[in-house]
Amino acid sequence: MTQRSTEIQYLIDRAAIQDLLMRYFQGLDRCSPEQVRSCFTDDIQAHYDHRPPITGIEELMGGFRTFKRIKEGKMKVTTHFMGNLNIGLLQGDVAETETNALAFLVEPGEGADLVSIRSLRYIDRMRREENGWRISDRIHTLDWSCQAPTNFASTLAQRISALPARS
Repeated sequence: MTQRSTEIQYLIDRAAIQDLLMRYFQGLDRCSPEQVRSCFTDDIQAHYDHRPPITGIEELMGGFRTFKRIKEGKMKVTTHFMGNLNIGLLQGDVAETETNALAFLVEPGEGADLVSIRSLRYIDRMRREENGWRISDRIHTLDWSCQAPTNFASTLAQRISALPARS
């Protein structure tokens, strides 16, 4: 491979990795377990703060609190913003990244809803599979959090129902 084609492949892979992470955050915010599942390998190894290590896609999917809390009405809506993305390694079919993100989690409250704001760090190892890049190892840390009342919050279903009908 020439130097130029190596650089182009690096940019293609970098864009695909960034798309993978954005698809993950979008899947969380849309409350789409299928979309989130598509971001991981079947043999995912994950470590979330103050929880036992997770092995395998089924255990990972069963442990997502966001999906449970939204279904139970304990959370109204989430919004995740992906910030700094550092690719520490991108070699062949393996990549290692560190991503900072902010999560805004709106919970129903007495009188006013409450928003928890969390600074998150994702340290991921990814590998290219037949269907593209997938996260195979994850360390998820909570760096800090705070909580405040919201002025208003609408659920995803409320926002979608307010859109004009497509013709």
